[in-house]
Amino acid sequence: MNNPYGYINGRIRMMRVELLESRSLDDAQNAATYPEYLRQLSETSIREDLGEATAQGAGLGQLDEALSRNYLRSVQKLRSIVTGQPAQEVEALLLRYDLQNVKTLVRGVITGRTADDIVGGMIPAGTIPWSALQASAQSTDVPSLAQTLSVAGGKLGGVLRAAVSGGASSMLDLEVALDQGYYRTVLSGVRGVAVRRYFTREIDVRNLLIARQLRGSAVTNRYFIPGGRDVTESDFLRIAGGDNGTASDLAPILEAADLGVAEGIARKMLNDSARAVSMSDPLGPGVALDYLRRKEQEIARLRLTGRAKYYGLSREELQKELADG
Repeated sequence: MNNPYGYINGRIRMMRVELLESRSLDDAQNAATYPEYLRQLSETSIREDLGEATAQGAGLGQLDEALSRNYLRSVQKLRSIVTGQPAQEVEALLLRYDLQNVKTLVRGVITGRTADDIVGGMIPAGTIPWSALQASAQSTDVPSLAQTLSVAGGKLGGVLRAAVSGGASSMLDLEVALDQGYYRTVLSGVRGVAVRRYFTREIDVRNLLIARQLRGSAVTNRYFIPGGRDVTESDFLRIAGGDNGTASDLAPILEAADLGVAEGIARKMLNDSARAVSMSDPLGPGVALDYLRRKEQEIARLRLTGRAKYYGLSREELQKELADG
């Protein structure tokens, strides 16, 4: 029986060709003004989703909507070409966006952000219906958010509800509970050896970042995420206690000057790992994983660049935003 990923990954590689080239991204970044930035976008494959973003008087809200449409259309196209076991594995990969969106909701509700601000920070992808995410952004506290998501929030909605019912209330408690539920679900949903290896790497990286956050506070193993490869629970506790010793290729995360720099290093490591999986997993879900990360980076860069041009930031300020983002 032929491996269905042979056909599927051929289609995904064709989709990857549609991603903006570095030159197009650089041209947008070098635009002198916001209208010039929009003109640059109108000469790329993004143009069919720009809609009202180029209308007289349009602002960042319309640009965000346009980029979200483009993102969603790409995810829907990816979903349309997979069936059977590959479809289940791609759905597991899309849980990444459920995780990001539920975390955005939790942070927004805890910090008192407006519903519009919260919705603007979410990604129109994943498995949770967009209407359910928009409704959840209206929540006034975390228990009501958990209740709303328990109905249509899929697996992670259930994880959040269980965490809140168990007494979790701080942002770190809730985020780690979501991480633990997410990785447990993903590892049970993907079969490819290369992709599973990528996720064990991601778990190691996440554990190091959490351990950094815990320094200076009471060290506990309840924040440890099982399933990694190189960072054990004892390593986690030791690092949270102040020790920087870890696997050599992960050491830069612990040696970074602050958490923001460490997160940037972690993103680059995981992007490199996703590309490596794509090359080593030609007949598995690694190609889809790599495509989704590339598309996410493209949209994030376009959003940051659009904001910089709209507010008139200098090239140096934009470069810093891109490096931090």
